Amino acid sequence: MTEQAISRSSPRTTPATAAAALAVAALAVADLAALAASLAVAVGLRVSVLPALSEAFARPTFPLSHYFELWWLPLVYVGALWHVGLYSRRDPFWEEVRRCVGGVTTAAVLIFAVMSIARIADDVSRPVVVAAWAVLLGALPLARYAAKRSLIALGPWRRRALLVGCGPQAEVLRAALARDRTLGYEVAGVVATPAHAPERAAALGAREVILTAPRLEREEFLRLVERLREVAENVIIAPDLAEVPVLGVEVLGLFEDRTLLLRVPNNLLKPWNLAVKRASDLVLGSLAALVALPVVAVAGAFVALTSPGPVLHVEPRVGRKHRLFDCLKLRTMYVDADARLQAHLAAHPDAAAEWERYRKLRAYDPRVTPVGRWLRRYALDELPQVVNVLRGDMSLVGPRPYLPREMPLPEGDGILDVRPGMTGLWQVSGKNALAFEQRGQLDRWYVSNWSLWLDLVILVKTVPMVLRGERHAGRPDANGEVGRT
Repeated sequence: MTEQAISRSSPRTTPATAAAALAVAALAVADLAALAASLAVAVGLRVSVLPALSEAFARPTFPLSHYFELWWLPLVYVGALWHVGLYSRRDPFWEEVRRCVGGVTTAAVLIFAVMSIARIADDVSRPVVVAAWAVLLGALPLARYAAKRSLIALGPWRRRALLVGCGPQAEVLRAALARDRTLGYEVAGVVATPAHAPERAAALGAREVILTAPRLEREEFLRLVERLREVAENVIIAPDLAEVPVLGVEVLGLFEDRTLLLRVPNNLLKPWNLAVKRASDLVLGSLAALVALPVVAVAGAFVALTSPGPVLHVEPRVGRKHRLFDCLKLRTMYVDADARLQAHLAAHPDAAAEWERYRKLRAYDPRVTPVGRWLRRYALDELPQVVNVLRGDMSLVGPRPYLPREMPLPEGDGILDVRPGMTGLWQVSGKNALAFEQRGQLDRWYVSNWSLWLDLVILVKTVPMVLRGERHAGRPDANGEVGRT
């Protein structure tokens, strides 16, 4: 196919443009539906709940129909969502949640500003605005997720994409696009030879072309991108930067010198970020301690009544800046765990091989008590570590707390620059069968890409894992107890 033929077969205005406009309109409708539902909940709280809690809310307030008549309210709301990029970007789910939080918060601030500037504070209830904001933090991401899944099923949100490249990086990218369905990218084909990409994209009707870092000379690469402009609405370049931090990377374009820069921040090197992380640990850890205290008391009683030995298992772990601390757990193993383990490994070669590779036994561990198995299933044995968080030994989220004998692995890679965590990235990544070194790679990735938002995402993803009773991979310590954090 010639260049002219490609150009003629791929006009700039196509049905794909109409589908994209329809998708944006549908998302706006979903956003307004989320706003209406949140206002309904907020008004219900203001009318029925708040007056029962305090006499300050005894005064009558506006009905829901009043807010539906305020024409400027949805304009401010949709404008704020547009400003944060919710109608112009395709983001992974958790990145979209972050933008939703930013958009909803911006909308609430703007609404209060309009109320003040236009002197219409008496027309809108402040508690309703605050309550609607709180509800929207969850309602908006859910509404957009449901809308996108529907749009994908119907077609308008789907974007046919051509993947250019071969090897492990191309396979990883293809799997990632298939897993994160709300992105909407549908890989229509894969081309190993970059020179064939324009013709193949035109034949498949792929408006998105993803280049997985083809090994081309600079001039050849630029010519390929220029050729793709005739058939592709977007050319996405996926450089092979697997070990480089990716979250928070800023793109700087020096247009006068036609130079592209990537600014890679080291967030955990900044004292302010460390202070914010510690403050969040104290606030959330204090709330967690109130919930955990009665649970630990009951679970500790079961531990004491069902097997001899101490209720708590205390072991030395390596904390921030190589400082050793006593890591607390409810005891889940027999006191003669080491002898039980050695006898089991000697009698079962398959178990010995599994232990050698993963430092854990997934199918059956003879060291664990019946109560200990139940505690581990729901991670209740780790609740005493909230005390470690409040004391400053640990963080709610972070790398695993290493044993002293494991020190050669994390030396010099930044893992020990932060406090170890009760939960972390590898625990919520669905990768419990990873080898020890691979789990360390996830810890390093977390340290390099840290942000407060990443911590919040990991905490949110930890909750359903605990409620479902998913087993976490573990590692033995010198006393036979396994620490899964």
